[in-house]
Amino acid sequence: MEGFDPSMAQIATVDAGLLAWIEAVLQALLSGDAVRLYWAILSGLTVYAAIAIFISSVDDAFLDLYYWVLTVQRVVTRPFRYVPSMKQLDEMEQKKLAVMVPAWHEADVIGRMLVNTLKTMDYRNYEIFVGVYPNDQETIDEVNRIVRQNPGINIAFVGHNGPTCKADNLNWMVAGIVNREEELGERFDGILMQDSEDVIHPMSFKVINAYLDKADMLQLPVLSMPRKWSSLTACHYMDEFAEWHGKDLIARSHMTDLVPSAGVATAFSRDAIELLRAERHNQPFNVDSLTEDYDIGHRFYEAGLKSMFVRYWARMPYATRKAWFANRDVHKHRRELVCTREFFPDNVKVSVRQKSRWMLGISYLGWKQLGWIGPASHRYFLYRDRKAIWTAPTGMLAYAILLQWALYWLIASLFPQAGGLPPLIDPDSWVWSIVLINFVFLLNRVLHRLIFTTAAHGLKYAVLVPVRMVWANYIGYLASMRAARRYLWHVISGNRITWDKTAHAYPSMAELGQGEGGRLGDALIYWGAIDERGLQRAVAMQADEYRPLGLLLLDLGDINDDQLADAVAEHKGLERISLDPLATKPEVLKHLPHDLAAKYGAFPMARDGRSLQIAVGEPLSETQLSDLRRRLGRPLKVFVAPLSDVSFGIRFGYDPELLESDIRAARVLKRLSILDDKQVSAVWRSLRKDWVRLGDHLVRRGALSHAQLLTEQKGVYVVDEAALGAALVQKRIISKTDLDAALAAQPKPPLGFVQRAKALGYLTEVEWSEIQEAHADLVMEDA
Repeated sequence: MEGFDPSMAQIATVDAGLLAWIEAVLQALLSGDAVRLYWAILSGLTVYAAIAIFISSVDDAFLDLYYWVLTVQRVVTRPFRYVPSMKQLDEMEQKKLAVMVPAWHEADVIGRMLVNTLKTMDYRNYEIFVGVYPNDQETIDEVNRIVRQNPGINIAFVGHNGPTCKADNLNWMVAGIVNREEELGERFDGILMQDSEDVIHPMSFKVINAYLDKADMLQLPVLSMPRKWSSLTACHYMDEFAEWHGKDLIARSHMTDLVPSAGVATAFSRDAIELLRAERHNQPFNVDSLTEDYDIGHRFYEAGLKSMFVRYWARMPYATRKAWFANRDVHKHRRELVCTREFFPDNVKVSVRQKSRWMLGISYLGWKQLGWIGPASHRYFLYRDRKAIWTAPTGMLAYAILLQWALYWLIASLFPQAGGLPPLIDPDSWVWSIVLINFVFLLNRVLHRLIFTTAAHGLKYAVLVPVRMVWANYIGYLASMRAARRYLWHVISGNRITWDKTAHAYPSMAELGQGEGGRLGDALIYWGAIDERGLQRAVAMQADEYRPLGLLLLDLGDINDDQLADAVAEHKGLERISLDPLATKPEVLKHLPHDLAAKYGAFPMARDGRSLQIAVGEPLSETQLSDLRRRLGRPLKVFVAPLSDVSFGIRFGYDPELLESDIRAARVLKRLSILDDKQVSAVWRSLRKDWVRLGDHLVRRGALSHAQLLTEQKGVYVVDEAALGAALVQKRIISKTDLDAALAAQPKPPLGFVQRAKALGYLTEVEWSEIQEAHADLVMEDA
């Protein structure tokens, strides 16, 4: 035949033979007794999964129906229910509130949370108590930094090292609140629970103030902060909390008169806390529970105390516009749900750890400690709380069955001879009817999730709701397995289950809607360093003679460089750190030459793979960063530290021999246990605070302008400040007197470590004399 290629016929013959062989192998495998036994077991599991999902779905559908009937009823009766207006909230006498914030390793978020709450809360009569552990120094330092600027914050120390459970931390805070009441000579009216990652609505405390007389425990809604719409792990929390706090808790509180606390956005009357203290030997929160919030809600019910779930919609200003018929600004308003929002985990591993703790505390330990108490409606919700023990694995089993059935169907479609197994479910059986009903229930679940997610977060988050429901089931399954393992080990070993901490994040100013204009001044106001009047005064001075805002405010003494570092970090979205420039290793210093460090105002800290970590005290422009990356030939990770620490590092970090006597004194005092690590660090920080760059001294004296300083720095070796001063005198820009005064204002090595330790109260003159006499050999040996 013309054009016929014999090789193609051979290939076709080989392909046909291969397909026949595959079909024969599949038919042999699928017709085996073992496979048929497995298929029969899978069929039985399918029946179980169908029944289990049906039971759970009926339960969910019942709650859905109850909610919608209740919603209609609430709409009809709203004119007769107590709903105070915004004006009434503003005019009410403010009760004195104590806000508890437990903290363990929360240095990264606690500062922002406290500052944002103090700045935005539309309420005056409250104090915040932060519960910290003695062995969590970073969190203690961060809280102390905020306390120095805000007297309304109190530190409540836990009486032992951590971590323990959250309930233990809360109990110590309650004790601190009682001590504070004794100091003030008056009692708080209410005690609130919040967490270190909470973004609290500005009207929250006013709503609590209005309703606290009507219940012993109040619970306000909790929602997730908005996340990137495509993030499955983070956004599945948005879906779940939107439905839980938009539907489930409303129905539950109406049906049972019991509201389990969410652990945040919860308020207790002072009398109720006192009652629980009396019952439990001054420990109102159950230290044997991992979910003390859930536990205390049930104990309130047992004690006959009333709890209430409060959803209040406030009319809040969010922007301004020009009035149509007048020359003035008019506020634009929108309805906002008064609630607490937070960033939930966006990492699967962290999410599983968090949800396993919830399941362990609510399902396992709740079952063990609370049992099945109360009337039928109460027990019904206890069942709902605990059913995840079996519904989570059952859901994953259903997915596995569906996947295997789909695989078999695909094989049977491609190779008809391989199909010979009976159907998993007889289409004419009652089981198939249940499967079909379950499919309708599934559509109902998807519909409700769409409704509540859209209502709480907007339409764009509804797009991936069905996908996130599957993803949430997967995370729930992993969490259920982890919770089961931990509980089983607890039962076998008898070991106490400790606080399984979740890493937290806090939104930036931009995410909170603060400082959208991108000004450093907004960040300074946000952190409470200055007020609007102080900012405007500095801006007016800039108009006369330019000086960067941060440096100008330092010149005026309106802020210190710790406050400037906080603001720069917030403004630029960088991490704020404490820098010890003398701790940088010599091999790291080589990666950022001394002249470049001085030119860019950056100090190297450590290597991180190929990247170099640097600390800055002033923000670098994108041009400066790009230029520095190009010169160094490596990526940079930028952190923010106080300007004095960075400047001190540039001056002495590259030549620490200049400070040898101070370093030796610190070593000796530490070796003799006269000073501990914390005190040594405090002395060094105090010495570094005194360091101001020569150019800044000259500007502050009025010897030259900032613009002149920048121009003249370009023409000299920037590391040598003396050369800069000499060049300025030679060009007659400054006088010799000004230069001598500026140089005299800079500390000269040795800096006087011992004298500063004495000044800070860490060392007395007598102690130092005794050390010199008794340990002269040690001092000389160290030298």
